[in-house]
Amino acid sequence: MSTDLSAGLDVITPNDAASESWANGLGVTRVLAKTLAWRLSIAELRGRMPFSQLDGIDRVLIPLNRSTVRLTIDGVEHQVSGDQGIRFAGEARVVATADRGGISVVNLMVNRGLATATCRIRRHRGRVPVSPLTTATVLLFGTARVDDLPLPPGSALLQSARDRSILCDSALIAQFDIAAVGD
Repeated sequence: MSTDLSAGLDVITPNDAASESWANGLGVTRVLAKTLAWRLSIAELRGRMPFSQLDGIDRVLIPLNRSTVRLTIDGVEHQVSGDQGIRFAGEARVVATADRGGISVVNLMVNRGLATATCRIRRHRGRVPVSPLTTATVLLFGTARVDDLPLPPGSALLQSARDRSILCDSALIAQFDIAAVGD
């Protein structure tokens, strides 16, 4: 799937990403990639923040940099870490509570009628192969490089026609596979 970012870019850092306001206007997110079917971004959470309710959207949220965030989803509290992330429906009533100073989180939103997503979060050391079939690979924590380019946490390696590898000393990495409904 193509992104609406500059043609040819397949590595996007948070500093490269365009900022957009949340649907409810209460926060800002930096969009790493988006299509009609999905959007991958880095959201900034500060204090207590209610999320936008988004009908027909499935969401995945994963904290960056060993951070944790407390999410209250339809009245049930969850402590969410980068090792596991959390999935929830966009229709849910969600309130995030971040520690002092705030945190950054990976935020994947998928239009339920158009696509489905799977997510794998793993710790890696050494060479991490990235299949051309993987939609997006995001560095959550640690040090890593791709094509001799250092990747800060929150960087995404987007789907590319060529086989790619990430080299890392020690890193926590999320890989997303997004498929059109019916595939």
